[in-house]
Amino acid sequence: MKKGVLVYLLCLLVHVCTAQEEPTVSPLANHFPVDTSPYIADLAVSIRENKVVLNWRQPEDTSFTFATIERSSGGREYEVVAVLKQTDIKPENEWIDDAPAKGRSLYRVRFSGKSGLQLAFSKAVEALIAGDISFRFYPNPVDNILIVRSEAILDVQVLDATGKQRIGLNNLQGLQTINVSTLEKGIYFLRINNHTTGLITQEKLLKN
Repeated sequence: MKKGVLVYLLCLLVHVCTAQEEPTVSPLANHFPVDTSPYIADLAVSIRENKVVLNWRQPEDTSFTFATIERSSGGREYEVVAVLKQTDIKPENEWIDDAPAKGRSLYRVRFSGKSGLQLAFSKAVEALIAGDISFRFYPNPVDNILIVRSEAILDVQVLDATGKQRIGLNNLQGLQTINVSTLEKGIYFLRINNHTTGLITQEKLLKN
């Protein structure tokens, strides 16, 4: 009986010692922090003479000493287009993008402190600038083969002077060639429908 009790006590002692030697793992180890803070400022956008005008009210939190304006042309990645320091920030702020990208762009303001670790954002707003430089076509004048280059997906129409469609191609992307050898010599119009921006542009095309 005494021997059985002694064995039980020895096993219990080994179990306690082993448990104390096991390393303690924090439940947050390998967990990357995610910014779940809500938007802290509204951002208003307007177009003035093909320039994008942003207006926002600076948050009352005085620890935000920098306001960084960010722009995205595709909604995938934002690029920094301006940084306002504490001395430039006012309760009511206005910033003008003098050289905005053509088509649709997203803007937001990122607020941060001196350390750069404290981050908050305004709501993202959309701006639309007329015109589209996302495609190129050449040569112009053209003889037989017209080359069209674009990263976006395009619908391309070649219209004559009366507006009648002479050539129509859909869903073109990358480097494409269009045979225009059947067109008579004269003035035509190249109508481009950009699927990405939703813009329809028209350019003059000369056929030799």
